[in-house]
Amino acid sequence: MTEQHVGFEEFVTPGRSADRARALHGVLQRLAAGSAGGALQEMAREVLTGRIGLRDAVRVGTYAEALGEGTRALCAAWRALPEEERARYADEARRTLGAPRGDGTVPPYLC
Repeated sequence: MTEQHVGFEEFVTPGRSADRARALHGVLQRLAAGSAGGALQEMAREVLTGRIGLRDAVRVGTYAEALGEGTRALCAAWRALPEEERARYADEARRTLGAPRGDGTVPPYLC
């Protein structure tokens, strides 16, 4: 039997638009499908079924550690991309989600 998942609307907050909530929901769905290993799969399933909130989930040691490892790998892959490709991806993200900062750059704490 398939578990019911919350909709993207659950992730709309005063600081997160519907477009960003949809993107977050999509990422959680991919993680729940197993795209990044067991710990993040479990975390995403817990969040998507509403058993735990996203803020609480990222505070669980096992999940936080897996998120940190995934973020480090993502940042390394981002830095390895040619500048033109990074610019193309950044432009696409700005069009889809809006610029994360006024100047359109990636905040330094991300990578």
